[in-house]
Amino acid sequence: MNILLMCMAGASTSLVMNKMKAALSEEQKDWKIEAHPFDQMDEVVERFDVILIGPQIAYKKKELMRKEEEIGKPLDSIAPVDYAMGNGAKILKQAQALYDRKTE
Repeated sequence: MNILLMCMAGASTSLVMNKMKAALSEEQKDWKIEAHPFDQMDEVVERFDVILIGPQIAYKKKELMRKEEEIGKPLDSIAPVDYAMGNGAKILKQAQALYDRKTE
């Protein structure tokens, strides 16, 4: 699975990305996780299966939800507490649930 993390500039989301990579199980080691600024979404979205947005741009969730069918990728926002605590394992579970919903 390929996970796109969207944020405003990328600094704190890169930290979350690294926590997620550290939490990957052996079966998940081939997963790709990248963090990109929101304004680059159109350029990179095709390479990913799911999109998670950081809490700092959660206000854009409604706008993105309207585009979800157009872009063909499930998306959700990361819970502020999971983001702040760098709870990589829980965020991975969130991404997996999004992916599983898409493939049902």
